[in-house]
Amino acid sequence: MKPAWLVLLCSFAQAQDFTQRGYIETSLTAYPQTAPGDSGQAIGNAQIRYEASQKIASWVRLYVAFDARTDSHRMAERDWRFDWQDRSIQRPAFSLRRLSAVAHKGPISFEFGKQFIRWGKADVFNPMDRFAPRDFLNVVDTDFLGVPAARLTYEKGSETFEIISQLRFTPSRIPLLNQRWVVLPEQANGITFVNGQRRYPGGTATGVRWNHLAKGYEYSFAFYDGHNHLSQFDAAITPKLAVAINQSYAQMRMYGATAAVPLRWFTLKGESA
Repeated sequence: MKPAWLVLLCSFAQAQDFTQRGYIETSLTAYPQTAPGDSGQAIGNAQIRYEASQKIASWVRLYVAFDARTDSHRMAERDWRFDWQDRSIQRPAFSLRRLSAVAHKGPISFEFGKQFIRWGKADVFNPMDRFAPRDFLNVVDTDFLGVPAARLTYEKGSETFEIISQLRFTPSRIPLLNQRWVVLPEQANGITFVNGQRRYPGGTATGVRWNHLAKGYEYSFAFYDGHNHLSQFDAAITPKLAVAINQSYAQMRMYGATAAVPLRWFTLKGESA
């Protein structure tokens, strides 16, 4: 059960040069049972989001978005610091969601800065989304995270070509160790688990995608060379005899394809990588 109320703060345009919008959202998520590591059965959330864009030239527009949030389950930090990296274990209380500039000239567009890049077409599982880390603190209500990247797009007719370079690695945020989505084996009863090191890869990640849109169907092919935004784990014993869960991120090279065919009553989608 998740009731939610959205209050629109503002949404208007002034000669198409400046636009802004925002909302306040409160929600309650209830669970019929407790979990072995979590005695809570209800989580309250509150979030404020503000988005704006400004045309700074006839061919350039600047986009910015901010989030402020809190909750009853400490998935969000209590320290009201400003965060732009999305590398924290908890959700930051105040964060930069997006900050990018888009330049457009004819069939070519170029976006630089923190942005959202989606390649996947399927509704549930998206192996093509290599530039789209997610917030999995609550696995039934996930959100995508922006990445700092440069994206060059050429679009003409039914063909779209993309070249992307992600300048800094952004990981997916995983569930907290002391909450319901981390289920430990019975043999681990009495053992204390703590968050250990998070080893982030350096360098840039690159990708290329070609998308074809035709009458009655759409398909694309893509290549990615970088790191998996989902972590792999290893454990170590701390001096206080606790088990530290360390996270690292495997190098990855991906070749993928997607397809979508709209039918009368539903759309068939396929995605493989």
